[in-house]
Amino acid sequence: MKINQIKVYGYGKWQNQTFNLNKNNLQIIYGDNESGKTTLLSLIMGILFGYKDGRGHSYEQYIPKETSSYGGSLSITTDDNRNFLVKRISGTHGGKLSIYDLDNECDTDSNILSNILGPIDRETFEHIFYFGDLNIRDISRLNNNELIERIQKVGFVGSNEWISINDNLDKDAKALYAPNGRKPPLNIKLRDYEKLLTKINDSKCNINEYENYLYNNQLAKKQVGHLDSQIKDLDNKIYTLNNHKNNWPLYKQLNNHKNLNIKSGFDDSSKNKLYLIENNIELNNKQIEIINNQINDSKNNVHQSPQLNFYEQNESKIDDLYNSSESINELVNSFNIKKQLINDYQAKQKSFNEHKVKLSVDDENNITRLNNLNNNRGLNTLSNIIKLIFLALGIILIAILPGILKIIGLILASLALYLYIIKYNQVNNFNKQIQFYKDKYGFNSNNPQQWLMQNNNMTNSLQDDINKYKNELIEIKKEVNDYFDNWRFAEDYIDLSKNYVNNMSIIDGFVKNNKKVIAENNRLTKTINKYLFQKNELVNKKEKLKKQLTDFLEKRNVHTSNEFNDEFDKQQTVIQETKRQTDIKQQLGENEIELLKKFQSENEIENKLKEHKNLQLKIKQQMLEKSKSIEKNNLNIQRLTSDGTYQDLEQKKANLETEINGMVDDWLTMKLSGQWIDKALNIATADRIPMFQEKANEYFGLLTNHNYIKITYYKSKLKVTRKDKLQFDAGELSRGTIEQLYLSLILSLAVVFGRDYKMPIIIDDGFNEFDFDRSHNAYKLLDQISESLQIIYVTCNENVFEYYNLDNIINLNEK
Repeated sequence: MKINQIKVYGYGKWQNQTFNLNKNNLQIIYGDNESGKTTLLSLIMGILFGYKDGRGHSYEQYIPKETSSYGGSLSITTDDNRNFLVKRISGTHGGKLSIYDLDNECDTDSNILSNILGPIDRETFEHIFYFGDLNIRDISRLNNNELIERIQKVGFVGSNEWISINDNLDKDAKALYAPNGRKPPLNIKLRDYEKLLTKINDSKCNINEYENYLYNNQLAKKQVGHLDSQIKDLDNKIYTLNNHKNNWPLYKQLNNHKNLNIKSGFDDSSKNKLYLIENNIELNNKQIEIINNQINDSKNNVHQSPQLNFYEQNESKIDDLYNSSESINELVNSFNIKKQLINDYQAKQKSFNEHKVKLSVDDENNITRLNNLNNNRGLNTLSNIIKLIFLALGIILIAILPGILKIIGLILASLALYLYIIKYNQVNNFNKQIQFYKDKYGFNSNNPQQWLMQNNNMTNSLQDDINKYKNELIEIKKEVNDYFDNWRFAEDYIDLSKNYVNNMSIIDGFVKNNKKVIAENNRLTKTINKYLFQKNELVNKKEKLKKQLTDFLEKRNVHTSNEFNDEFDKQQTVIQETKRQTDIKQQLGENEIELLKKFQSENEIENKLKEHKNLQLKIKQQMLEKSKSIEKNNLNIQRLTSDGTYQDLEQKKANLETEINGMVDDWLTMKLSGQWIDKALNIATADRIPMFQEKANEYFGLLTNHNYIKITYYKSKLKVTRKDKLQFDAGELSRGTIEQLYLSLILSLAVVFGRDYKMPIIIDDGFNEFDFDRSHNAYKLLDQISESLQIIYVTCNENVFEYYNLDNIINLNEK
């Protein structure tokens, strides 16, 4: 089992927290004191084994103070690679447990956790898979029997109960009898028996007659014993013959059905194969039907109309005309623009005629000159910039540079000022002339160009432009009309008017709508072809399935599925009869069948049985005679010991022997039962104990830099051997070495049982007493073991950041 995620609903200081563990098997959880490390480990064991109740464990419940939610969940992966979410919240008997199957996305039986954990309970987990608080005194007293008992508890199903029974048997046996005991009941009875024998020997009559009777009694008892043995032997034979007699009907049935012909190819796997083929054929037919429906639906969606047919028939011609629509659009736009220009010029011409002014030749020439000056103002702006540059450069030269350069600067500045003065006079003269002509002719505008346009010559120029644009309109109109005339072949589907813009919009809509329909039809055609390809594949698959069905039936020499089912039912009867014969053979057993073969009939068994019963009756009669002889001898012995002392002592002896024999039987039963339980537990764990010892030695050597080479037990004490062959009791070691010894034992136990029960190993601040080298040895050991088992190592030691990547560490200080 591997824990992938820990989710806390409410537990101690943790609330609504999720901890995602590494995908590899080693997870480091780091945090300072009181950061919640132990709380998190308590939650893990609480979810797996149940939360501790308030009776004696009130400080181990971790009930949160700021939320009513209590508990959490673990996302785990089992050894067979199944994934579950184990959730446990507050409730009675350790909390309410629920399990969610992550693979099948459904709730599942909570008993599945017991199957996952197997024989591992909380106590076993803490003994084998948990390394935390260490009591050095307890470790120094840890003996071999205690470790073997831990192995047995997990290695044998129900071992807790068996070990408890064994302990009780040993305790009861010691209470009944102890080799050197004085108070146990059997010890007291045995001492009383020795004293009684002494009294009997003292009181026995030493006479020949008494001895003869005793001898005759012994001889008769011996003969009775021999006869009793014969009777028991006959009892066994009679019992065996009765069994033969009772088993004969089954044996007879076995002989009556010897020839059963089982045909191959009519078993459950064949029936399942036929069902699979027929089911695939039916599924294939349904898929073909679905594809046919999809083809029909697509065909029904294909657009068809007279307009579309007309378009497709004339598509080349339409495309040629449509491709030239852009140039026609430009002509239409040009037509509208020129038409607007004619309107504008005619309006200007009318305006000029209304405000017409007749200029003299000299005035017209002067106004033309003024207009040219006005148009050249852009160049004047450039000259102004140059003047500014000269002025600025002259000032800089005068202010900064020495000598002759100052003179050059002065010349530049003077030149710039001179040019400014000339320009000022020109502008002033220009403005005076503008004002002069405005006053003379009554012009409203300051623009000389408009004065010229009001002259008769400008009106004539506008008329020339109007005539020019009208001629161009005639040419454009002819070309556009010719274009629209070319579309007359489609007049059934496009309605053209004298509005050029509207006509272009109608043609554009006609072409685009039909192209859209054609594109949709092409898409549907591709879809239909795709469906036809899929249908073809399904049809081919159908033929293969039919061939499989035909081959299947021909191989079994049948023609139809019904014939196969009929023959299958017949074969089931044959198989059941064969199974019945097998059951009879198992019920009788090979030995019984061989013995029954020696008899020809049931009558032969009955005759043999009658013969043995008659012989047994005869021997019982002989035994009765011998018993009477023994009784007669006993009467004579009683007569010879009529004083009663000897008789009472013998009776006491017999009574005491009965009591002693009963106690001995009880004692032997308890001792033998305990030995049987020990042997059973040892057999169940025989392969684990040597492996455990080997791993413990290996890990202890690694942790101590191979300074210690062996762990042994001597007189139930845990001892270690140093590389110089010196032995030490566990109590003689330093605290750090004891911790390394105990860690070796725990990890070896975990690895041994990890073969069958892959539980996560939890180490809670386990390396505090380790020096630098041994800490790193411990980390290497964790790396090695984490290749097969998950390890969750909780620590407040910062040196883990030096050894491990941050990806391996959950830092609780950051939560």
